[in-house]
Amino acid sequence: MVDHRTFHESCVQAVTTALLVLGLTAAAIGPFTATAGQEGRARYITPDGAGTRDGSSWANAGILTQLPDFLARAGPGTSIYLRADQGPYSTAGPITLRNGGVAGRRVAVSGVDGAGKPMRAIFAGTRDSPYAPTGRPGSAVFRLTTGASHLHFRDLSFRNQGNGCFHLAADLRDVAIEDIDAVNVRRFVENYAAGRAESASIDGLTIRNVVVTGYSKGAIRLQYDTRNVTLEDIVGDSERQDGDNFAEGVALEGTVHDVVVRRVTMRNSHDTLHRYWNGDGFTTEKDTYGIRFEDTVASGNTDAGYDLKSSATVLVGTTAQDNKHNYKIWGRDVAITDCVGLDPHLRGGTGVQDQMEILSGADLAVTRCRFADNDAATVVFHVEAGAHLSVLDTNVSKHPDAKAALVAEGAFLSIK
Repeated sequence: MVDHRTFHESCVQAVTTALLVLGLTAAAIGPFTATAGQEGRARYITPDGAGTRDGSSWANAGILTQLPDFLARAGPGTSIYLRADQGPYSTAGPITLRNGGVAGRRVAVSGVDGAGKPMRAIFAGTRDSPYAPTGRPGSAVFRLTTGASHLHFRDLSFRNQGNGCFHLAADLRDVAIEDIDAVNVRRFVENYAAGRAESASIDGLTIRNVVVTGYSKGAIRLQYDTRNVTLEDIVGDSERQDGDNFAEGVALEGTVHDVVVRRVTMRNSHDTLHRYWNGDGFTTEKDTYGIRFEDTVASGNTDAGYDLKSSATVLVGTTAQDNKHNYKIWGRDVAITDCVGLDPHLRGGTGVQDQMEILSGADLAVTRCRFADNDAATVVFHVEAGAHLSVLDTNVSKHPDAKAALVAEGAFLSIK
């Protein structure tokens, strides 16, 4: 498999060498773009703009508020470069995007330095830092509405933003978000219909190589009939931002389906507003389906690591540690293989501290897992009436006084 970024950088170096032989510099012609399907005319944006501000070069760079206009005039395959080495871009409200590329030829929006090399452009918002529940919440940054499909965002950095560094606000196709970090946000990715849109289903969404540090509502929420989603190599840490009513790291709602969550970590969602403390790592609601978790981690959350109501759900190689409920399963046709559950922790509020809580109506098969804890208050398998749990080839280590199982009348538990 070709590493496109390495290929891009090698092409830049080759062109730069040739230009030096001719007595020119790479800055004279702007960034070189060699990625397949990205051969359209480039546009340039800097924090303060320059020259005519038509975006034709760094010398005539536009400003951030012109991005919607540049997208409207961009052809398929165009690259729009955001200069990252001239200071941050200040944001105080959403920038609405209504245009994009076409199938197979995305428009790319990316941060670069003056030589065209990848560098994360910083967006500084108005959210109070440090976070306070009664403080300024900040705003969304990029709001994608009808027409903003086939877009690729990369090499960006967000600071002190509100409900969506990316707000997916209409039915869209083929959106990619990668190589990005965010600090102190309400949500990193939000998905709800806005304006005249009645739904905001995304068909084809990739979020990859992202770190979100400090969130009060969540890292990623997807809704409606959003489908064909890959979430990969992501770390979200709420840093225990409390007081925003129900924090969730990754939340899948509506009829979201066909989702792969791979090498994603969500930790420290914290919610003490009610007698029952909420705050989950991963959540799926009851009409979602076809969800697959691979090598994911949920830790330090005040409620569940995995709170899953979805059907046709598979977890492989997952880890849950230091949550009130490490695994909280409500759905049918759920299989968990090669999982780990460690040290459940009830930090406060009501509820039972357990490795697995299986709710009424759930149907779960657990195979080759490992559960370890040394707290007498921990229940290993907590099974409600009407739930079905089958456990096979699984190792359990517990405190001598801890309950291996708490099984309600009408529940089914098989351990082999």
